Amino acid sequence: MAKYIFYVDESGDQDLERVRADISSKGSEPFLIVGGALVVASEHENLKGQLQAIKDRIGKGTLHCSALNHLQKSYYARSAKGLHFLAFGAVSKKETVGNYRSEIAGAEQAESYYNKCAQYLLERVAEFAKLNAIKPKDICIVFEKKGKHNYERLRNFISKVRSDPHPKYENSKTLLNIDPQLIEAVGKNDDELLSLADLVAHALFVSLSETKTNFGIPEQRYFREIKPKFWCDPVTGQIANWGLKFIKGPVNMSLKGETSKMVNKLYKSNEALIKKR
Repeated sequence: MAKYIFYVDESGDQDLERVRADISSKGSEPFLIVGGALVVASEHENLKGQLQAIKDRIGKGTLHCSALNHLQKSYYARSAKGLHFLAFGAVSKKETVGNYRSEIAGAEQAESYYNKCAQYLLERVAEFAKLNAIKPKDICIVFEKKGKHNYERLRNFISKVRSDPHPKYENSKTLLNIDPQLIEAVGKNDDELLSLADLVAHALFVSLSETKTNFGIPEQRYFREIKPKFWCDPVTGQIANWGLKFIKGPVNMSLKGETSKMVNKLYKSNEALIKKR
């Protein structure tokens, strides 16, 4: 039996063909975020009970962020700081995809894009496993099931990348520290702890997303609340390129204003995060 469970969920969408150019235009979201929560398997029931207590406190039957209002999400995010889990994330801005869009063109483009983003996330938890001497057999990876998504194809994709003796990117070698055959997908209501991955993905997404509804001002509170939960450099407290991957980097993402400031801080030392662990 695995010693750890890594829960995965996403926020945003996978459509690469009809991306909205600004807050006034129509189209798919500019970002796809994949978030994860790593928990100790033996603590599953205890965490489930703690999540139930949060649900009781806010008077909701679920903690999936789409069903919560701002104050409920704020309370959940703050309460999550006291739960024993480690957060990870991978952020993709679609305008940075470049030639990869044509490489995966076709009926399965959206699925291929999602799988690639999932790869970047899994590389982060695999790096954590490597540095903490956790064996591949000891991490079970649980995705929130997405409609008709082919998870066997995802397993095969990760298997192919990890077996490449000369990968395009050095970080791909870290995938040897997880076992793709331990990837599974379950319904959002089948495991309460999926809501932790949902919180991570949602908090990241709304901290970056500029919409007509929010007047172009992303909501960063939820991310600020859970930021201490992200895996970071144990010496400097840097989160970016440790627990959180900005694919292609913040410069290529053309982030602006407060969003740019928030992200750039994640590349810097943060001793306060080390002290909180």
